[in-house]
Amino acid sequence: MAKEYVDMNTPVIEMRNIVKKFGDFVANDGINLTVHKGEIHAILGENGAGKSTLMNQLYGLLKPTSGDILVNGKKIDMNNPRDAIAAGIGMVHQHFMLVQPFTVTENIVLGTEPTKGVQLDMATARKNVVEISERYGLSIDPDAKIEDISVGMQQRVEILKALYRGADILILDEPTSSLTPQEITELIAIMHNLVKDGKSIIIITHKLKEIKESADFCTIIRMGKYITIWPA
Repeated sequence: MAKEYVDMNTPVIEMRNIVKKFGDFVANDGINLTVHKGEIHAILGENGAGKSTLMNQLYGLLKPTSGDILVNGKKIDMNNPRDAIAAGIGMVHQHFMLVQPFTVTENIVLGTEPTKGVQLDMATARKNVVEISERYGLSIDPDAKIEDISVGMQQRVEILKALYRGADILILDEPTSSLTPQEITELIAIMHNLVKDGKSIIIITHKLKEIKESADFCTIIRMGKYITIWPA
């Protein structure tokens, strides 16, 4: 755990009394969540508990039926992921959204490519990608094609995509589900590098062992309802 980096006086995310309904089905029933600067916060629950639904609202993929979302103390209407990205939130989905024939660099800067005059400036893009990866211990080959690298490396590319777009808050959806034990150890080290630099991380998971190894706090959700926070 990395509690030494947590600033308990600075909440970066506050989700207040979040309700999400799909017709008559209540997926989230009045859930509250607070995440602080420098914190690794896990959302724990069995499949169907409402974890991803809650985080999809934070990232603008879904709109709450009721409740408020505050980022750095400011109430924000998350109408779409662009609003979340503008607020400094990035999300790495369980199933990656990468273009397989493209290189690592091309995937990371896709849609935000630097230009020099009217030309794409891929040399600058590559340089920026390498600088970010080295800063956080995200060792990658910027010129490798996605189709040629491991799942663990593809996950690093997704994390770099979010960091490249200015994310200070990262949501990781079941980040260890397809990783080897060595890759899990490396991911935990990367997360600690990120929070040491002032980032905040939310992990969606159902694996208690990895929560104990990495998370500072854990919110437990069952059947769409908040149960408790650990440690209390």
